[in-house]
Amino acid sequence: MLLKQAGATFSGIAFGVACSGDDAAGEDPSAGSGGEGICGSAAGNTSSGGTGAGTTGGSSAGTTGGSAGAGAGTGGMAQAGSSGAPPGDSGVSNDAAVTGDAGSGRPVVAIVHRESLDDAVARAVELAGGLDAIQPGQSVFIKLNGVSDRAVGTPGIRTSNEMIAAVIKLVKTRNPGRIIVGDRSARQFPDTAAVFRNAGIEEAALAAGADEVYAAPTPEADPDAWLLLQPESYETSWSAAGGILCMRRIIEADHLINVPTCKNHRYALFSLSMKNFIGAIGDSSRDPLHFGDSIAGSFGPIGRDIAILNVPFQPLLNILDASVALINGGPQGDSADAVRTTPGLVLASRDRVALDAAGVSLIKLHLGRTDVPQPDASHDTLMSTNAWALPQIVEGGMRGLGVSSAADVDLAFDDVADEAEIEALFRA
Repeated sequence: MLLKQAGATFSGIAFGVACSGDDAAGEDPSAGSGGEGICGSAAGNTSSGGTGAGTTGGSSAGTTGGSAGAGAGTGGMAQAGSSGAPPGDSGVSNDAAVTGDAGSGRPVVAIVHRESLDDAVARAVELAGGLDAIQPGQSVFIKLNGVSDRAVGTPGIRTSNEMIAAVIKLVKTRNPGRIIVGDRSARQFPDTAAVFRNAGIEEAALAAGADEVYAAPTPEADPDAWLLLQPESYETSWSAAGGILCMRRIIEADHLINVPTCKNHRYALFSLSMKNFIGAIGDSSRDPLHFGDSIAGSFGPIGRDIAILNVPFQPLLNILDASVALINGGPQGDSADAVRTTPGLVLASRDRVALDAAGVSLIKLHLGRTDVPQPDASHDTLMSTNAWALPQIVEGGMRGLGVSSAADVDLAFDDVADEAEIEALFRA
């Protein structure tokens, strides 16, 4: 694949894309209402460490159980995995994308329950491959879902402040040089700094030890904060713009950790790790997304768009906050059709496609056992379609963001009451 920036071309073997939270939380489809961001997922194949160094260089080996792969951020050097091959060539993104179980070579999705959220995050991250790639002095960008400051105090709309704090505290054990927590909120909520203040995100992140809370500006306010990149197939929806505006701070960080929340999405079907990355692209780059097709009942085009925009980003790890799941009425989560459940789980994986398949399986499980008085537009498709046949999952696998089949994934459960039911839906 080739990922191009105006005036320069960067080459690599495989890429993954990381995005932000919900693109829009309003009811006006022309404004992208209800659209969520897309988060990055795994790149490379099921046995590869993936590729993707920062724009100025730096390399790393494949991670545990993987073969060679590049993957440091700009100027950074990621540590070789415990059974990986020697460092690979430089690429474009932050981290090697897929880490398999040391025995199987397949990516792992950890699904963990603990009474303490801090303990759940730590255990899920451990099972998913850990954070050993983060070396002392390196920068880490933690990408949350900060879509809006709607209904502050209502769970499931944004990544919870408790989840943000738990991830920051875990990252700090690696002695990084700088921890940046950030996002770009929905277009109906253009003042991201105000969203962070009002929702308590800024206070929680700084109290937990973040060095910076980055409320990304609009591209118009600060053009230098964005890079115009041309991931493979960008012409499908972004030809007129000449590429996709991607958040510079994410691209240039040594490592990226994606921390979405768990919710359905009336236009994109679900908002998990890939969808979270809409918050990592510029406002105008969200305009071409095919929300209109979704409103007309066709979810394929927006699933394709989400996969394409994920290509410039490669998270080291994706950690899904499923303490609460918004299973109907997403992404807004504050309308009369909103239905929430409390799985009480944390999921983590280096492979964002596999993680999203597990996350949507969890949503399907709870939809099947919960009364939904006002089913939203995603309900019938979610209930009738295998997770691995949903457009975001299919397109993500096709575009190298992760695996394409449940057979290529190991699920690692720890103290999960619904283990058998989740596994059955995941592998159906």
